[in-house]
Amino acid sequence: MIAPLALVLAQASPLAGIPVARFAYLSESVESSDTSGKWHDAAEGGRFATGDRVRTGRTGLVRLEFPWMSLTAGPSSTVSIPAERILSTVLDEGRVETASEGEDIVKLRTPEAEVRGQGRGIVRRRGGTTWVMAQEGTFRVESKQKTVVLKAGQGARVRAGKAPETPVPLPAAPRELWPAGDPVYVNAGEPVALRWTSKAPLHRLEVLGLESEEVLLARELPETSLSLVIPWLGTYRWRVYTLDREGLESRPSSEGLVCVVER
Repeated sequence: MIAPLALVLAQASPLAGIPVARFAYLSESVESSDTSGKWHDAAEGGRFATGDRVRTGRTGLVRLEFPWMSLTAGPSSTVSIPAERILSTVLDEGRVETASEGEDIVKLRTPEAEVRGQGRGIVRRRGGTTWVMAQEGTFRVESKQKTVVLKAGQGARVRAGKAPETPVPLPAAPRELWPAGDPVYVNAGEPVALRWTSKAPLHRLEVLGLESEEVLLARELPETSLSLVIPWLGTYRWRVYTLDREGLESRPSSEGLVCVVER
């Protein structure tokens, strides 16, 4: 169990190595490191402490559980917690989705901006640019002494050394998913063919449990179809997002169902 953060930070010296989160779920290639800088395979249930970093491979995914929020880092992402007196979670590169409930507040930094809010939000960082997308709730994006407020369905870009730009509506989500509401059955170990309609240059596909909002698999691809093996028995939901060329991401599409059965 993670100790109260204020007490831990007040007593800790040095500031590195204070556990503040845990690895609640890992999918495929995920590595972590401490202040030594040495990378090793992350372990589900393991602790994530100040001074640590975690990175995902091309198809990797990791969910971190903090006392005040959950954070899911998608493929090719790096997240760190600097060993500083003021606690902060930093997206160094890639994409994260944050979620908080009740009065819990999401707090996240990138080199370009600071993000705070309540609800479900997506933050992407690439090439010195940060995008923040509000999926549910309200988020505040601050940089260069300017703050913009994002309502659900809005996004804002922050370029390196600049103030946040004016919020814009998120792009349209993909349409015409197949399989859709009627589940397709597939034998364990065999791929299921997923497809959708979209003119966007890039897409993000997610697989989730039947009654959970936790993402189990994620892929990013330019195509509008994917042959994917779901490595567990059971019924799963899947959905897709669009991304424009700048990195602005849509809200999720409607959902389809896949049922994986024994041979």
